[in-house]
Amino acid sequence: MKPVVLSLAPLPADLVKALIMQTPDLPDFEVVSGGGMSREELSEAFSRAHAVMGDYTFQCPISSDLLEKALVLKLIQQPSVGYQHIDVDACTRRRIPVANTPGANTASVAEHTLACGLSLLRKLSAANQGMREGRWEQLSLNPSELAGKIWGLVGFGRIGRAVSLRLRPFAPARVLYFDIVRLSAEEEAEFGAVYSPFHDLMSQSDIVSLHAPLTEATRYMIGDEELILMKPSAYLINVARGELVDEDALARALKEGRIAGAAVDVFSREPLPAENPLLKAAGNNLLLSPHVAGVSTEAAGRIITMAAANIARVLKGLEPLYVVNDTYAASEAERGTE
Repeated sequence: MKPVVLSLAPLPADLVKALIMQTPDLPDFEVVSGGGMSREELSEAFSRAHAVMGDYTFQCPISSDLLEKALVLKLIQQPSVGYQHIDVDACTRRRIPVANTPGANTASVAEHTLACGLSLLRKLSAANQGMREGRWEQLSLNPSELAGKIWGLVGFGRIGRAVSLRLRPFAPARVLYFDIVRLSAEEEAEFGAVYSPFHDLMSQSDIVSLHAPLTEATRYMIGDEELILMKPSAYLINVARGELVDEDALARALKEGRIAGAAVDVFSREPLPAENPLLKAAGNNLLLSPHVAGVSTEAAGRIITMAAANIARVLKGLEPLYVVNDTYAASEAERGTE
């Protein structure tokens, strides 16, 4: 029986197959679309699937109930960097690799971060609103330049480093970074960033952008205490994970004028519910976007191509790349108890 690829992504099955077939010398395989299936139907589809293409809209969670019959499944490939809708622990227990597409949207997120910082400094939202309402506020907006400012990066992985490199032409006074792993002096010079303890970074920076993963250690890492540390003239940008920020605390800081503004692309609940406190704090000093920092035509192409190529590897009997769970360790642990 030929292998089955179950696609949960909102893409035509024919397109998914064509993308996978860009890799040469594949065995014959079938692509089945899971769109519109009930959970019971999905469970049955998982029982026949050799590989699963995840849903990049995060609307189809992959939970333990779908994995109960997944006896031939060799890979769950998520076509995005984030994979929070997948029960990775349940996959690990069943020795099912879960892979994502790291780095595919790095440029898009980095450019969005800079766009947010420049827009906040230049007061573009207020300028646009004033023009639409018939005001000519040429001398009252008081926009600022990025040159000479201190930009703080919380998290210095691929995206944090990409932002740091893109800041160079703007001649900031300093680029600070905080990460649990400090770079070598040579690497810091390469990326033009200086290590700073977290609270020092929060108090010294004119712009703070978040690029950290969501873990128990980073959940709500920005709350009242951290926002109080920031300069009244400073801005906060969150393009990482919504749960890094206490949204109630940020709304209070904005309404009370304790920081100059913020740009938020990610939220604790998505799509954004009407009761989110940031909507009540929304003004010209708050830029909200619907989780689009990593979205671009170019990034989408890279993501889906990486995902399809990784599925092709598994269909050819090769080990998948970009695996986020340690299925080998789980296998060893289970063998030790047999």
